[in-house]
Amino acid sequence: MFRKIFLIALAAFIYGSVYSQEPPRLDTIYKLGQRKMVVEVKGIGYSNVRYRDPESGEIKSLETKNIQRVIFDNGRKEVFNKPLVGAINKTDWKNVILTKKKGDVEGLYEVGHVKGKSSANNRTVKSAERTARIRMKKRAANLGGEMILVTKEESQGGFMEVPTFFIEGIAYSFEEPEGKK
Repeated sequence: MFRKIFLIALAAFIYGSVYSQEPPRLDTIYKLGQRKMVVEVKGIGYSNVRYRDPESGEIKSLETKNIQRVIFDNGRKEVFNKPLVGAINKTDWKNVILTKKKGDVEGLYEVGHVKGKSSANNRTVKSAERTARIRMKKRAANLGGEMILVTKEESQGGFMEVPTFFIEGIAYSFEEPEGKK
């Protein structure tokens, strides 16, 4: 008799533990480019966030410098960086960021080389530089770039001459380009 009661209790326990397992609660990671990832966050460290991809089950890691915020399943928010762009279209050339630090573009996707040269109508060195930077940003935005690693800058002219400015760099995007997936 005791054996039957023990077996029934054991079966009920196993049945209850198997069918009471809930699916994992999913959290949302918002990357700096406003791309959203629905994952199960496993841990937050000083420089990265570990998470499990619900589709593949793999444990992956993402650097916090590329994350804007994490919203957990219980509603709690963890903010890491300010958003790069607000409600403005991210392909707008005004939102393209220039940098000279190679570490700032680490982990981003290269979309192409871009150049900018000032026009002959500039009267000051400062306006020549601004014109060249704007032209380069517009070319990067047309390629889908959101950040430019500046590789070369050159200024010519000055006193009693028409100033010119030349700048070039490599455009990067937060998302992988369509043709390279």
